[in-house]
Amino acid sequence: MTEQGVSLERLQERLEREPCAGAMHLLAETYYQQGLYPQAAAASRRALSLYPENPEIRLILGQSLVSLGEFAEAEEILQPVVREIGRLGEVFDTLRQLYAGQGRKGEADQAEHLYRLLKGPLFALLKGEEPFAAPLSPSPPGADRRRLHAARTLEVLEKWQGALQSL
Repeated sequence: MTEQGVSLERLQERLEREPCAGAMHLLAETYYQQGLYPQAAAASRRALSLYPENPEIRLILGQSLVSLGEFAEAEEILQPVVREIGRLGEVFDTLRQLYAGQGRKGEADQAEHLYRLLKGPLFALLKGEEPFAAPLSPSPPGADRRRLHAARTLEVLEKWQGALQSL
């Protein structure tokens, strides 16, 4: 067995005795990155049973299930994350107020923009109410621009998520 395989086995044994959300996520993510989707799903299922509110564990389980072709279960696992993203909008509205109160207009405007997206089209898109996939027929004017805008918005959301996690 490879050195990495031995390390993963040792990590798994250690987690049997002392479960830790971060290490359990790391194990599942490592399995996933190696293309070991059944092991990733099993590790993340165990982690989720101990930490049901952890969105990172839900995400890796959802990704593993999609890779295994278990789409219905993946959707069920990911729905709480979608609801949480909807609630995240309130964080951006509060940040908008905070930045406006501090006179930081640019950041307040950006937070407001994210709030509106999370409460409107992006949330509808995440809930499956708006199609995101490229249409089969030619795109109407502005459709490519909307997809690009959605992709950029997701990038900004990731940046804000990182900033919020560092607080």
